[in-house]
Amino acid sequence: MSPHQRMVFFDIGNVLIDDDPFLCEAFRLIHQAIDPTRPKAQVGRFFADLERVLKEFGHKAVERMGRRCHGNRWLKVRKAISEEIQRRWWELVHPIPGSLPVLQRLRESFRLGIVANQPPQVLDFLEERGYLDFFEVVVIDSEHHVAKPDPMIFRFALEQARLDPAEGLMVGDRLDNDVIPARRIGMRAVLFWLHADQKGWSPRDEWGMRFREILQRLPSPRWDGVPPRERPLGVARRWEELPGVLAKAWEAEI
Repeated sequence: MSPHQRMVFFDIGNVLIDDDPFLCEAFRLIHQAIDPTRPKAQVGRFFADLERVLKEFGHKAVERMGRRCHGNRWLKVRKAISEEIQRRWWELVHPIPGSLPVLQRLRESFRLGIVANQPPQVLDFLEERGYLDFFEVVVIDSEHHVAKPDPMIFRFALEQARLDPAEGLMVGDRLDNDVIPARRIGMRAVLFWLHADQKGWSPRDEWGMRFREILQRLPSPRWDGVPPRERPLGVARRWEELPGVLAKAWEAEI
């Protein structure tokens, strides 16, 4: 297989743009919606609970905290939070630094694509910031009515690229949404996990700074319980590491 027949597919959240400001705002809104007379509304208690939930449930922490704080009201509260975050999306979004030079380097060796769960305006943001021209195939759930981790979204991207699964490699920050489903259909996959300090977000308000301190203490993902054939073929912890990690992943047996 020629390198130019291979395609590297990228997630967007926590790879090209930082999810942390969105998460921070979601938890802030969850807290604001709590009855202020309830003990759960105490800020110190809320942050202590939040840190435990983030460590235990990772990307599912918003749902867990929402149900814990609001019970049967959560569906209504979640809808209001989602609408508010969408309204402020352009205010919250910012790119992760260091990606453009690496994408330029990778494009010389591989075809590049995107497979992501994102709202449609993300494409406008990527175009404005000079990202979109790097990617030959772009598949986002809001435009194709299928979302990760459904394997159909990966298969659709491969069809668009006219590739077999073994000719595609997924790069993403989540085992459950990126690595495992890609590997299950025969693709390669690399975990891209950045520490909070590497994402470029520097909140200046007290809530944001307290939330970021929690993020800085979170451990990196583990996959002890994941079957070997569904594990990442490498881990990149900064953009500069990615070309070397990808080279080893392409050489690995699948």
